[in-house]
Amino acid sequence: MGKSTTIDSYFKRKNSESLPSSTPNVELSNTKTPSSKSLRIKNKEAVKEVDLASLERNPALRPPICKPCGNGRPGLNTFVVEGFRNWKKVNDEENCAFLRHVGKNVISMHKNVVSSCSDLMNQYQHIETLVEKLTSQEIATNRLRLQVSADMTRWLALQGCAFRGHDESSDSIIKEILHVFSEKVKKTIREEISNAKFCLIVDEVSDVSKKEHMAIVLRFVDKDDFIRERFFGLVHVEDTSAKTLKQGILNTLCHHNLDIQNIRGQGYDGASNMRGEWNGLQALICIECPYAYYVHCLAHRLQLALVAASHEVKHVHQFFEKLNFIINIVTSSCKRNDELKAAQKIEIARMIAIDELESGVGLNQIGTLHRAGATRWSSHYNSICSLFKMFKSICEVLDNISNKGKIASHRGDADNAYSSLTSFDFVIVSHLMKEIMGITEVLCQALQRESQDISNALHLVSTTKESL
Repeated sequence: MGKSTTIDSYFKRKNSESLPSSTPNVELSNTKTPSSKSLRIKNKEAVKEVDLASLERNPALRPPICKPCGNGRPGLNTFVVEGFRNWKKVNDEENCAFLRHVGKNVISMHKNVVSSCSDLMNQYQHIETLVEKLTSQEIATNRLRLQVSADMTRWLALQGCAFRGHDESSDSIIKEILHVFSEKVKKTIREEISNAKFCLIVDEVSDVSKKEHMAIVLRFVDKDDFIRERFFGLVHVEDTSAKTLKQGILNTLCHHNLDIQNIRGQGYDGASNMRGEWNGLQALICIECPYAYYVHCLAHRLQLALVAASHEVKHVHQFFEKLNFIINIVTSSCKRNDELKAAQKIEIARMIAIDELESGVGLNQIGTLHRAGATRWSSHYNSICSLFKMFKSICEVLDNISNKGKIASHRGDADNAYSSLTSFDFVIVSHLMKEIMGITEVLCQALQRESQDISNALHLVSTTKESL
């Protein structure tokens, strides 16, 4: 058997003769209990060239060799070269190298490093810990907020109310919710149509910024043999040419897998851009689907006929021109509108006191004058009815402006409007038009019913002609 090896011989240094020539300045001791002085490096420049194999195997006997984390003040070589052994000066701030290393400044390098180490070891401040703090209760609260936002958005959309939000960007949560609603509604309409034939009703509309948009309505017969009209979308177009409008329609229909070949009718207004036989929208659609015949929009034919007929009679034409002028004078400002409502309130109270008006829920409401429009159903009739309802109040407001107005031009316009309102020609034509428009109003309301059929509509037209 070989020579036994003791633990003392294991920790003994190698002979200096076996060391490499690159470390001549390192003193080594062959004693069993080497001292710290024998391990001291004589030449500091030789630290970079120390052979790792020549280092003391016992970590407790090695001097510290880490780099300083202080600010380079004198005495810091204690921690990088000699090691700290003088514990009797540990409480002496001036002579203790350790305390000088720590420093008195709260933002010293050592204290910053200690603070960073504490933050690193604090698990409660880690990012993953903070993310995981989203408890189930917070998730439920966020879902409740989203549900309430969705319910309010659906309610406002159902009632046709405006969204009073200030964020109208493309990534707004309200727009995202509306987009989801729109896609679900269109999907339901698509399932309702299935593969049946349908008609296309298109109309150009403009918003308050005078930008053109295109409203698309689908008319079809459902599975229960009822005629349905569904608003399908609003296409925003920068160019209102017929080619751009056609492409917008085709993109909308194809996006929801509606077969263009199933179009059997086209309904547009009378604009040349729509009904043009060569370059109009109806001609371009017929190229894609030859079975889609064009039909002029009949929604306001009766109203347009009444307006056209009224302009053929000179006195009737002048009556509506004067009526629009009076409405503009009385309702041109909020102050005048408030004066009109105050005068109505006094007049209604007087009429009720002398039993000229019946009192009850919903009766004798204070309103304002209605304007007559060329394409709005019953707008002319409603304008005349509002004039009769508040005739005396209008006269009081015009008389007050004419006598007490601060601007001469306003006084002159009010006096002219008052003279027209109280003239014999205006009064007699107003009564005549109220009787005529009252007869056509019955037909207007009947034609707007969803359950109206063609045979009953023809009967109503014949009855209206006889009444006139």
